[in-house]
Order: sequence, then structure tokens, then C-alpha cells
Amino acid sequence: MSYMSAKRIKKTTLSAPRAAGSAGPQKTFEKNAFERFAHASLIHGTGILTLLVSVCFFAATYDSAQVKLTLLHMGGVLLLALWAALNIARKTNPFTRERLLFLLPVFAYLGWNTLAFLFFPYKMEAAEEFARFWLYGGLTLMAATEFSAGDLRTIVKYIVAAAWVSVLYGAVQVLDGFFPGIDPMPWRGFFTKRIFSTHANPNFYADFVIFSSCVAAAHYLVTRKKNLLALLGIGAVTLFFTESKGAWVAYAAAAACGAALYTNCLAQAAKKHLKKINLAAAALVLAACILAGGFALKRFQSVSFRAYTWLSAFEMVQDAPVLGTGPGSFKIIYSAYRRPQIFYIENAHNTETQHAENEFLEQWTTGGTVGLAIFLWLTVFLLVLAAKNLKRSGDQATLRERNLYLLGVTSAFFGMLAHAGVDISVHFASSGLFFALFMGFIIALCRPIPPETETCSDGRTGSAAPILRGIVWTELAAAAYLICTQFYEIVSVVSISSAGQFILMACAWLTLAACVLGTCLAYARAARLCTSATALTALALGVALAYGAWGFFRANHYYSLGVSLINAQNADGALAYFSKAVRLNPFQTEYRQFRANTLAGTLDLTRTFSTARGDEKGASTDYERALRDLNTVAARTPNHPLLHHNFGQLYFAMAMRRSQDASLAKSPAEYELFRDDAVYNMELAKKAFQRALAADPVNPDTYFYLTQIALLERDGQTALEWIDRYRRGPAGVTEEEFLKKNRENPVFWPLEQQANALISRLRK
Repeated sequence: MSYMSAKRIKKTTLSAPRAAGSAGPQKTFEKNAFERFAHASLIHGTGILTLLVSVCFFAATYDSAQVKLTLLHMGGVLLLALWAALNIARKTNPFTRERLLFLLPVFAYLGWNTLAFLFFPYKMEAAEEFARFWLYGGLTLMAATEFSAGDLRTIVKYIVAAAWVSVLYGAVQVLDGFFPGIDPMPWRGFFTKRIFSTHANPNFYADFVIFSSCVAAAHYLVTRKKNLLALLGIGAVTLFFTESKGAWVAYAAAAACGAALYTNCLAQAAKKHLKKINLAAAALVLAACILAGGFALKRFQSVSFRAYTWLSAFEMVQDAPVLGTGPGSFKIIYSAYRRPQIFYIENAHNTETQHAENEFLEQWTTGGTVGLAIFLWLTVFLLVLAAKNLKRSGDQATLRERNLYLLGVTSAFFGMLAHAGVDISVHFASSGLFFALFMGFIIALCRPIPPETETCSDGRTGSAAPILRGIVWTELAAAAYLICTQFYEIVSVVSISSAGQFILMACAWLTLAACVLGTCLAYARAARLCTSATALTALALGVALAYGAWGFFRANHYYSLGVSLINAQNADGALAYFSKAVRLNPFQTEYRQFRANTLAGTLDLTRTFSTARGDEKGASTDYERALRDLNTVAARTPNHPLLHHNFGQLYFAMAMRRSQDASLAKSPAEYELFRDDAVYNMELAKKAFQRALAADPVNPDTYFYLTQIALLERDGQTALEWIDRYRRGPAGVTEEEFLKKNRENPVFWPLEQQANALISRLRK
């Protein structure tokens, strides 16, 4: 018998069916079908997620970018659950000792921030962002351990496709600025002539152009497709029309980083021109800085806004220098440090500012000095790791494709870091997803590739596997039905009165159908191929968590409906929608705050049980319901600038109601009861409004109420003092453009006349 015949017999013996009555299960050493399918699904699923998060935009929710968060949450959870099931089926640990050396900074970053969060007292309000922090961390780890250069090539194609969609629509918005009417979408002109494409904000779109251009440039160097040069050119033009000054500098920095790495590590022929290329890169950055500086002088408010925000953030660091306050805590703590000038610049009195406008400073505030050091270690480690790998393997033709993609991803990551020095894009889904993935891609492309090991599968199916498989399929069917019917309920209230709205709705339904169908088919097949009960449990858990994340999208929609009904003077209808929003997303205190303010307006004092008005256990009055909601907000976000103002509004409304009831009293006892209650609530209102000034000394409504209370108490002198205090402006505000708004506010003119008239009458 020949050697080849013996080898063929041995292979046949290993893979032959087990004879009846033979002991032990059959063992095969071929790659499991589930593993092949799951790995391919992770590659394409990641690519599709990057595409959808980049291009999706939905105007039927209060936050038009909520759809991006929903896709991130649902898609991220489904990917991580599938990745967990894959590793369980493989019976392998993705964090081997060799890989741990590359992943150590990531684990240190995740661990320290988790520790900081555990010590943060207001966890409920920060919980959603903390969960997203771990979602990003999980995606980084998945990308670092699961993908190879070949896998990245597939994902890059999806990123390039997303770039084409976003950049071309950005070009449409540019043309619409010169020829109005070209853009048919309902949100056209939202930022006047600044374009934002499919990213809800010009700065977010600018960030997308930065990193997608780097990836597209790398893909061009790999494929030499000339249409990619057109993509880069159109992207650069649209970037200019975002008027995002920091992004211009970051774009130049990313280009300079890419040029430096390419000439120093990959292009041997260019090394003789190294000095010229480096000078050209420096000139590009300098030109971008000059351009940004020129535009900053024309619109200096954005510079002032960042400067005041940074000063406040630095004060936060001084009060928690070591541990920080934890991920998701900035918006909760910052309100206690906010400069009064910010209220004038934003022209708003809520929690509009939620981040530090400088990622390094925010890492310092939320993670403390140790957290900032770990973050800097992580970013420097990744950049140095990429540079050393490119330097070491730059002349190896077999690694050319890997090196070029590593060049593109590293330049994109560097550009995002540069932009993050003056921007908040990385905290939003359209950039945060890519920031997390790019960190993982750099590690994946730099870590040593271990020899492919054959998976040993015993061919057995666990006794619980068929039951769990049925559970996964049932979950998929139920989730698909519920999502489609609930989305129909959402869009049924959206009126279609223009071509743009029709296009938007058609795209929404097509995208939803494709996502639901694709997810169901992929997960159903994965469940059919999977034989591990534990892996099937991970899949079932992923489907359940993804559907839970869908609830946040519905909550935001109901919230938007409630706000629209408030504007239409339909308070009872708004309350029902606000209560639905609270039930679907209990983490968002803003929903409770709006419901409390609406209840303060209706102020039905009849004790009834109404789930539509927020009752869960027993009957209540609107006053009790509003007070309950505001107390919940106070427990979760005690520094909210409108919190005590809202308390004051509630007490003031109750005092006026009881005063009216006293005037209609039918007995002396009833009169005294209502009168005492009115006086008590008016005193509470006065204290609440005075306390509100500590958080927001700019809000004219607060001064208006305090003046009104003084007039009701027939204290004209105090009323004039409140008016004078408002007109002088808060302590520390010296800018004439701000103080002029106070002095010329016409609301206080009739109040001043009333106060003077009251003083004159009392003197007679």
C-alpha cells in the first residue's frame, strides 16, 4: 500500500460514521459549519452596522439621531452575543496570553472606568452611557481578536459604501445652498448653510469625512480604483462647507500622519524626498490652522463656548482628581460648575452641554488623573504599535495589503483623536462606533497571527439544545412581528406632505425590513447550526437584549409625540405619551421632568388612579404625581439647572390654585385650610426659585416668578430688587453683548411699573 493510500484511509477512518454499538462519540477535526457561518456573519454584520449607523437618519423622533443609537445598541448586542456563542462553541479563550499583551491597555481602561462608575452616587442617570461604554469596549475586543486583514478588507468596502452615500448627499446639501430646492428632505437648512449630510450635526459629519477619507485612501492604494479619488475630492469639498474649524485641522493632521507613515515606512522610493514631504505635511497643517483661525474670528462664540466649558471642566477635575466621577457622569456633575456665559451662548437653560468639548479633558474629569493616564497609555500604545509594525514589515510584499489598511486605520484614528481635542463626536454613535472598531482593527492587524488550529467537535447535541434552539426561533419571530407592528404605529402618525418625506418613509421601511429579515435569517441559521446549549443561550440572550434596546427608540418617539401635543395645547394626550416613554426607558429623567411640568399645568387635584398620568400603585392627584417625578429627578440629577425652577413652578401653581379655592370657600374652616395651604406653597415656591438661581443665574423666568411673588405679597421694593438684580446680570459676566440682553428684556417693563405703582399706593 502506498503512502498516499494509507493517508487517504486514515482520513476516511477519522471521518467515517460511528459503527453501531461502538464506544465514544465520533470526533472530527474539520472546521465546524457553525464557526464558519458565525465568523462570516460577524464580518458582514460589522460592516453593515458601520454602513447603517453612518447613513440612517429619522425625523419622526425627538432626537433625529436616535435611530443611530438604536442601531448601535441593537446591532452591537447582536454581534457581541454571536461572538460569545462562537467562542463558546470553539471552546477557546479569545484572550490568550499572547493576545493579552496587546489587550492589556484596553482591559486597564475598561476596568478603571468601571471602578470609577461604581463609586459614582448617581448611577441611574449615567447607566445608559455606561452600558454604551461597555458596548464600545466589547466591540473593540471583538475586532481585536476575531478579524484578520482579509476580514478588514470586506468591512472597508462597507465603510466606503457609507462614505459614498454620506458624501454624495453632503454634495446635494452644498448645491442646495446655492440653488435652493435641490435637497428635498424635511430637515434641509436646519444649520442654515452649514451641511451635515446624514449625521444630524455638521461636526459629526466632518468627523466622518476625516476618518472615512483615510480608510478610502488606503482602499485606493490597495485597489487603485480611480473613483475613490473622486470620493476623496468630494469629501474634502463638503468638509469645507461644514464650517467645522477643528475638523479642518484634524483632517490636515490625519493626512500628515498618513503621509509620514507612508513615506517613512512603506514607500522606499519616496524616502529620498522625505524632507520635502514632511515640509509639505507641516505646511498643510499650518494652512488648516490659519484657515480655522480666520473663521474663528468671524464666529468667536464657538471659541468662547469651548473656553468656558474647559474652565468648568478643569474645576471638576480639581474636586475629583484621582478617581474621577465615572463614565456618563459629566452631564450630571457639570451643571454645578457651568459658567453663566454658557447660558447666553446656548440660549437654553437645560442640560444642553453634555460633554467637555475636549476628549482628553473629559477623560480627566470622568476617570480622574489615573483614568487620563490610562487613556493616554492606550492611545499612544496603539499609535506606536502601528508605527513599529509598519516600519518592521514595510518592505514585505506579502504584507502590502495589511500594511496599507493599517496605515489607513491608524491615520483615521489619529485624525479622530485630533478632532476630539475640540469636539464631542466620539461620544455619539456615528463616530463612537468607528473609534471603538479602529482601536480593535489596529490591534488585530498588529498582533501575531497564530497558526490555525483544528477544532475538535464531538458531534453530539446537548439535550437542552433543541429546546433552546426553539426559544431562539420563537424570540426571533416574536421580535420581528412586534418591531414591524410597533414601527407601523410610529410612522402612522407621521404626515407625508412632500417628496422628501415620502422618500424618507420609503427608505425607513426598506431599511427596517432588510434589518429585521437579515437578522432573523442569520440568527435562525446560526441557531440551527449550533449544537452547544451554552452558545444557544448566548444567542437567546442577545435577541432579548436587542429587543429591549428597541424600546429606547419607541420611548424617544413617544416623547416627541408628547412634546408636539404640548405645543398643540393637548396636555392630557401628552401625559399619556410621556408615561409610555418613562415605562420604555426608565433611565431617561428628562421624560419624567416633562411629565412633571405638564402635570403642574393641568393640576387636577381629584384623587384618581391613572396609568396614563404615571400612577403605578395607588390613586394620586396631579400635584402628588408631579412632586413624585421631580423628587425622582432630584435623586438622580440633583444639579439639573431647571430642577428647582420646576419645583418652584409646581409650588407656585399650587399656591395660586389654593388661593382661588380660598376665595370660593363655603365656610371659615375651609377658607383657613385653603389659605394656609396657599401660603405654605408660595413660601416653598420662593425658596425653590431662589435655589434655582444658584444653578442658573441667567434664566429670566426665574426672576419673573420671584418678582411676581413679591408683587403678590405686596412688597414692591423686593420686586424692584429682583428686577434690578436681573438687569445687572450674574456675577462674573462682563460681556456687554450678554448684559444688553438683560437690560433690554421687555418682559420686566410692566412688572417694574406695577412695583412702582404699588410702592406709590402704600406710601399714600
